Formats: sequence, structure tokens, C-alpha cells
Amino acid sequence: MRSIGACGLAVTAAFLSRALAQVCSTTTAAASTPSGTATPVVLNTYSYCGGSLNVQAFIQNLCYNKIVSLYYTNGAGASTPLSVIQLNYISSVTGTDNQDDWEYWGADVPVYVDGVSELLNLTYDAVDIDQVFDQLLDLTVTPSGPPVPSPPAPPKPYATPRDFGSDITTWLAASANSEAGISKARMFNNIDIPGAAPGTVIAAQSYTNPNYAYNWVRDSSLTMDVVTDFYTAATSPAAVSSYQNILFQYAQARVTEQNDPGLQTGLGEPKFNLDNSIFSGPWGRPQNDGPATSAITLIKFATAYLAKGGSVQTVNEKIWDSTNYPTAAPVLRDLQFVVSNWSSPCFDIWEEEESYHFYDRLVQRRALIMGSAFAVILGDSAAASSFTAAANAITATLPQFWDPARNLILYEYGPVERNKASYKDAAVILGVLHGYAGDGVYGPTNDQVLASAYELATSFLPIYAIANTVVDPATKLPLGIPVGRYPEDTYNGTGTSGLGNPWYLCTSALAELFYDAYTQYVNVDKKIVVTTASLPFWQYFAPQEVYTVGTVYGSHDHHFSQMTQSLQGWGDAFMRRVKYHTPADGHLTEEYDRTTGVPVGAADLTWSYAALLTASMSRGVAMGDASYLTALANL
Repeated sequence: MRSIGACGLAVTAAFLSRALAQVCSTTTAAASTPSGTATPVVLNTYSYCGGSLNVQAFIQNLCYNKIVSLYYTNGAGASTPLSVIQLNYISSVTGTDNQDDWEYWGADVPVYVDGVSELLNLTYDAVDIDQVFDQLLDLTVTPSGPPVPSPPAPPKPYATPRDFGSDITTWLAASANSEAGISKARMFNNIDIPGAAPGTVIAAQSYTNPNYAYNWVRDSSLTMDVVTDFYTAATSPAAVSSYQNILFQYAQARVTEQNDPGLQTGLGEPKFNLDNSIFSGPWGRPQNDGPATSAITLIKFATAYLAKGGSVQTVNEKIWDSTNYPTAAPVLRDLQFVVSNWSSPCFDIWEEEESYHFYDRLVQRRALIMGSAFAVILGDSAAASSFTAAANAITATLPQFWDPARNLILYEYGPVERNKASYKDAAVILGVLHGYAGDGVYGPTNDQVLASAYELATSFLPIYAIANTVVDPATKLPLGIPVGRYPEDTYNGTGTSGLGNPWYLCTSALAELFYDAYTQYVNVDKKIVVTTASLPFWQYFAPQEVYTVGTVYGSHDHHFSQMTQSLQGWGDAFMRRVKYHTPADGHLTEEYDRTTGVPVGAADLTWSYAALLTASMSRGVAMGDASYLTALANL
């Protein structure tokens, strides 16, 4: 037998020390559920290993709807709205006294960006019985296991598209047989379907698995916003009349919703049945973006109606003045709701999480700014002043969503929910598209918006297999990145037990943002300033040039030309990705599979069609084609 020797023993000891350092150390706070009538929330185990905080707790099953949250201090010893984790249900468990009313809840969340130093308390909100229970912890957290992950290297660009593509021009042409024409026809097919109340929109032609046969306030308003764009641009008398009739019906439908006696959360109700009666079942409510997006759409309609010769009296009676016409005019009431409720937490646009959301703040701000300007036109200075004050208050809160450590606009300013520790969400991009008020506050060329678009889009490269297909075999042209809701998504179109997929509307949204950014740079800004925040965006999407932070690239600089042409090319690349996964009949579902690319989820999703149409409209503007929208509207 060979002797190890002192040197060998030292090497072995060092190896064992390193090996032990890689082992996660879990602390057991309570091995079993409490007996008798003790507290209904008890920490079971916790560990901070390799940068991830893992916690499990015993929760007594006192009601159906529960929110379980762990509060802690970050690595700097501070407690912030971000140093909170919401736990998720794991399984049922038999209690110490053989009770069967206990559950395991837990979370395993990477928190190394901000760190963790101490667990403060565990809170159990038994929502249905309106009771909150706390367990004070004050437990020091000691890191164990492997070191926290190093920041990943920036992804290398797989393509350098430039300029608009003729293939996308053809695909989105203002003709009945193009995808734009098909999307328009399919979208209108979901408005006022047979048997539904006038002015309503079915979310999708999907009645089972999943059942989307409802009239969502948000989806309807975004759909009617497209109708408003068509109404504004149309020159055909028949088209103008048709759109106007639909929009007046929509205004009346919104009033019906406002006055439903079964409202559970006021105007924050998220959806209604197709007869426009309230959906009273369990749901993520309130959703306070709906009144704002509805007001935006109807103010746009009222403005266009007046421009086409409509009367102020009709606008007051059927659109604006909820005070004097409470059963006929919805807008003023929706705006007053926004004034009173914008600062309250609510559920997000995906109906999954209750917090303070960037999307909501932007659309609420835009609604109030538009409402103030329209109130001035109608001579209501008191309303204008109220709306302006609330809009200014919202503006003051927006900087809190920017996180320089993540180089990202946080989709919500609050706890990690549903394990969304990345804080990346397409809702931020949609918020810019739906909520930009045209005043320079979080517009498409904002450096923080560009940074967030880069972080969101590239986060899907390593998780979607179809992202490895980077060229359309038919055209040999680059495909944009497939974009989903957020990288941690588990909703697969029918349930939440799988893996999330790219969404047509999210991919279209990236295309629209790039088109809008191009238009803003070329026609308005006439310069590009590269900042620390936006540098990764330009290095990925326009890598042909070398950029210096702080440099202003004017419209005559070759950098400016390269950067704006790349915006054209990538906008079309994202749209080409949508085209690549669209079936020959042009019908759009909610999602396309992350592995195979085939359409999945709800059939004929109205929002998918609306998002493609708004992207195509933005492309028409970017191309300088003033006739595009009018031609599409007159179809």
C-alpha cells in the first residue's frame, strides 16, 4: 500500500474543504406542523445556496385564496419592496395531530443580484376570510454551497439585418389576402359575435381548454383602439359608418359594465360574460389598467369623431360626460376611477400577480394626460386640473421601476412572485406601446426602454429551442428572436404545469417597438445618444459599429445610419419570426410552441390579430407610406 505523505494529506484536505464548500446547508426551523391552535404559518426549512434562497413553510389551509410572503433584508441589510418572495403551493401535508388541513408552500429563487442577509418574517394572508397571520423570524442567513453565479457573458449577435424586407412588405400589404388583411378580417370576426351583446369582443374563438369565451375589458379596449385607428384613417363612407357604429356600441357596452350591480371591485373588474353581465367567479381582481385603456380608446374616438364633423353634444351624451349621462357615457367615470385608484396594487395584464405594475402606471398616465387635454376642449377646467395632478403624481413614481443593477425596467415594483426573479416581462414593452403619451416620458427611444427590450428578448435565446433556427429557409433572411411573456413562464396555452411558449403578440410587440424607435429617431430626435444603459442594446442589435458611451451620433453620422437601418432590419426580423410560425391560412393562436414552433393555445386570439395590425401600422409609418393605413382601413 502506498503512503500518502504530508503533501498528499494537505492536497486531500484542501479537496475535501472545497467539496464541502459546494454542499448546500439547509437549516430546519420547525420539523413538523404545530399542534393545537398555534399559529397557522410556520417556517419549515431555509437555505441560501449558490445565490438561491430556498424556503419551505407549513401553512394551515384556512381558505382557498392565500398569499404567503417571506420578508428579508438584502445583502446591504436593507428591507425594500424587492426583498420579498411570495411562496407557492407544493402539496398537502398531514399535521402533527393527524389533521389534514395543512399544506407545504415554498420557493427556490435566485436572489444574488441584491443578496440576502436576514429573514425577517413570514406572512400568511388568508384572503377569503380577511385575516393575516405573521411569524417573526429574525434569522441570520449564512451562504453555503457553490459561489453565486457570475454574470453571463453578453450573447453574440447571430444576425445583422438591415433595411426593410420586401417579403414582409408583401406579407403585410394592404390587401384582403395578405396577413394584415386576414388579421383584420379575423379580428372583426371576434367583435359582436352572434348571440353576444353589441360592442363586446370575444377574447378568442376558444371555448374549451382554454375557455376564452369572455369579454375582457383590456382586450376589448385594445381591439377597439385598432378600430379607432381604422375609423380615423378611413375615407370610404361605408367603412367610416361601420367603424363609427361599432365604436358607439363599444361605448355603450362599457357603460353597461360600469353599472353592473354585481361588480366586486368597482371598475377594476377584469372580464364579463358575452352578454356583458359580470363574471362573478374567482379571478385575479382588480385589474386597474382596463378603465385607463378604455378611456384612451374612447378619447381617441371622440377626437376623431369631432374631426369628422360630429357634435360636441353627442360626445358628451354618448362618450364623455358620465356625471350627467351615467347610463350612456363612460369616459369621465373611468378617468375618475384612475385618479382614485392608480396608487393601489392590482393584478397584472397576465392576471397572475398583485403588485404595482409599470404597464398600469404608463397607461393610467396616458389616459389622464389625454383626459386633461380633452376636458379643456370641452371646457371642464376642474376635471382637467384633477387629471393633470394625478398624471404628475404617477410620473413621479416611474423612476422607481428602473433597476441599474439589472439594467432593466422592472415589470413590477414589489416581491418576487411566481418565481419571476429576473423581473423581465413583455408587459414593459407593451406598456410603452400602449401608454406612451408622446411627451418624451418612456417613449420608444428611451435608453431604459431599449435596455429592457434587449434584456427581455435575449433572455429567450437559451430557453426556446426554436431560437436556434435563425434563418427563414424560404427567403434566406434572418428570423428575429421568438419572444414570450417572461422567461420563467409556465403557462403553455392550456395550463401552468408545463413550460411557457413564445406569444405572437409579444413577438409582434418587439417589431412594433423597433419600428416606432426608427420613426422617432429619424423624424423627431434626429440624433442617438448612447448611454451606459442602452450600450448593450446597440452592441447586440447594431454591432457593425463601435460605440462610445456619452457620444451623440447626429443624423449625418454613419453610426446613425447604421443604427437606424438596423432598427428597420430587426423590426422586420421579429415580424418574419411571426410569419415563419403562422400557418398557411393566416390564423393566429395565442402562442407557438417553444420546441416545434407549431401554433398552440387559444385559437384565433383577438389580441394576436390586434398586435399584428398595430405593428403593421407602425411599419407603414416607418416606411413613410402615408397611404398604408387608409388603404387597410378601406378594405
